Amino acid sequence: MCFPYVIKFFDHAIGINVPRSRFLPVKATSDLLLVQSDLYTLVDGFVIRNKDRANPTNPSIELGPEFKKVGNFLSRFKSIPSIIELDSLKVTGDVWFGAGIVLKGKVSIAAKPGVKLEIPDGAVIENKGA
Repeated sequence: MCFPYVIKFFDHAIGINVPRSRFLPVKATSDLLLVQSDLYTLVDGFVIRNKDRANPTNPSIELGPEFKKVGNFLSRFKSIPSIIELDSLKVTGDVWFGAGIVLKGKVSIAAKPGVKLEIPDGAVIENKGA
């Protein structure tokens, strides 16, 4: 069902266009990671991109099924890692993030089946797997 069809069921309804600078859609926990990271900040109701990010596109983030539910996602991070210099991230398995972690370049983190992998506080991971 599209918006123009639905709006006719409400008296005195109007539609407005909201620019992308006012919001970032969050459809998956990978989107939530972007929004909660240091890549963006909210200033006077506008989502502002961190000026320290050189790459004009958002990093590609792929999180395994262990991160799918918001509660599971939130419990696996002591704090959201710094991703200003991140190009891509792939996380699979039972991975837990400490506080103050920095991710740079292309990062792939995979826990072996049945093994809990804890990324320690303050770790800097750049262009490699863990």
